[in-house]
Amino acid sequence: MSDAISRRQLLVLTGAGLAAAALPAALPLLDRERQTLADELIATLADPARAAEVGRQWMVSTERSGNTSTFAQKIAKRLRSHGWHPGDSSDVMRAAIGARVRDEFMHDDMVEIAGWQISRTEAELCALAAASLGTAPAEAEPAREG
Repeated sequence: MSDAISRRQLLVLTGAGLAAAALPAALPLLDRERQTLADELIATLADPARAAEVGRQWMVSTERSGNTSTFAQKIAKRLRSHGWHPGDSSDVMRAAIGARVRDEFMHDDMVEIAGWQISRTEAELCALAAASLGTAPAEAEPAREG
């Protein structure tokens, strides 16, 4: 058995090393991209502060936690199925949100917040606003009665 490294193995190892070295440099770009997505989603809300309060109530009542990146990615995944793609205009994003909300109402994919029924995407948009504005529960708080 030979201990010599073949040219192919050397190329593979070099490529893997370059990819591993580039990964830490790419992470801040991904974070910025996720924050931009979160900001774009929050900009679709008429009153982010009130939406954040609704989101906080939902997170507390369901013992949910999450951050802006988590909520933004979940919402973006749903919006892609309604024709939105990263980089599209805010009008296209709003249209996709509207289509998604209508779809959720049609399929009874609703959540209850303080006696109100809203679509899951609307609840997650509100939770995104809460996480972004720093009003989301730090960790799951026990549900309150009343």
